Amino acid sequence: MTIGIAVKEPEFWKPNRPTSRGATEFHDAVIDASWNHQCVDKLINIAVPNIHEKDTVVDFGCGTGTSSIRILEKLKIDIRLWLVDNSPAWLGKAYEILSSRPNISFFLLEKKDKRYATLSETIGKESANHVISANTVHLIPNLKETFKGIAEALKSKGMFVFNTGNVLREGRKKGILMLDSTVYRVHDIAIDIIRNDLKFKKYRENLDKLIEAYAPLRKFIFPDPKPIQEYLNALKEAGFECMEPVYNCFRLKYSDWINFLRIKRLQAGILPEVGGKEPTPEQEKDRDTLIIMSAKKLFKELEKFNPFADDKSYLGEWVFVSASKISR
Repeated sequence: MTIGIAVKEPEFWKPNRPTSRGATEFHDAVIDASWNHQCVDKLINIAVPNIHEKDTVVDFGCGTGTSSIRILEKLKIDIRLWLVDNSPAWLGKAYEILSSRPNISFFLLEKKDKRYATLSETIGKESANHVISANTVHLIPNLKETFKGIAEALKSKGMFVFNTGNVLREGRKKGILMLDSTVYRVHDIAIDIIRNDLKFKKYRENLDKLIEAYAPLRKFIFPDPKPIQEYLNALKEAGFECMEPVYNCFRLKYSDWINFLRIKRLQAGILPEVGGKEPTPEQEKDRDTLIIMSAKKLFKELEKFNPFADDKSYLGEWVFVSASKISR
């Protein structure tokens, strides 16, 4: 006869302050965006065949809860959903929206010296059936450590499914864009406007030095993309068996994308040369104006020169990766 051993539940997280403006702005900008729905729906469809009644599913890097809302809308079975993020401000928005629903818990990846706690350190080893991560993994600086923590948190043969719109790979057709490549282009157009438009002359002083000084901040919020093989190698080292990556293209409406670019929290990474991390009200207004002007110029540029763009949208590519924990 097998005697069951009581497993201590991990400590659930609750916010201790009101939801931040930045988290609300981000949530409102992406919750109804068609590109977000399409890429998250594809991710869920890949995961669904492996998810069963009463399973524990982790939304890793859940942000403000937009992916979790979609998971709950698409799944028609009773699961336990655990939302995990490293930002208490953004997780607070997810808590505000979803905490009243049954079988939902929240976990914060605590900061430990110069790193964040891994998933297994946060929710416990072999505690989750599946981990889903939407539009998050490209932000992870240490893939090996993070993927190892995910593997340790999964039960035997548990699935880890993720996507990202920011990955380097061979074979992508010219004109099909990574998500953040438009962000980099908006920055360059904005700098050009500052150099040539008299309305923004006041931001020309030491501009080249500011571009260099703020490069780390830009790359922190919008990191340089990694090759797909780097993700696959990290998964293998962590103890996963990977399926062949799947690449899908989705159209991004200019109207949706300009809403994304106008999120104040992200504008510090798009154009930090105007106001840095803590802009004055005037700098914040000017930065927003510059980003809108630059985005509109970019859209016209895409419409004219990009074979996959038109007057309403451009084409972006996402990679979808499904990996199974190898039984030891």
